Amino acid sequence: MRLLVYSIVCLFSFTACTKPESVTPDALTGVWIEETARQDTLLFNIDQSGKPLPNTLLVRRGKEVNQGGSLVPKLGSGLYQYSLLNNRISVRNMFSSSSQLTDYWIEQSDKKLMMDNFFELAPNQPATVTRTLVRL
Repeated sequence: MRLLVYSIVCLFSFTACTKPESVTPDALTGVWIEETARQDTLLFNIDQSGKPLPNTLLVRRGKEVNQGGSLVPKLGSGLYQYSLLNNRISVRNMFSSSSQLTDYWIEQSDKKLMMDNFFELAPNQPATVTRTLVRL
């Protein structure tokens, strides 16, 4: 009886685990939204109108009032160039004068995208947390 219960538990454990999918530009293409707060939106390989824009990432994080009282996009919003290598995404803000690409962790599994929070940080800073995004 113990063997049967143990076998069933092991079977469910193995079937519940899914292997992460290979992250490719084609797999990323589309609109993704941060799963918890649902305030950060990432558009991979398309512009705001839905037209193809290869190897680009548009980050929309909403707006906030700055110290001068003006309504401005939140830190990290903007257009990025990106490239993928294994489970790393290299990004560069296209509106920055820096040409440096910064690497961050990324993984896609079960229709979810997990990645380091580069878009919540000042440019070229190490990640502090991982965000989960879902496709819209």
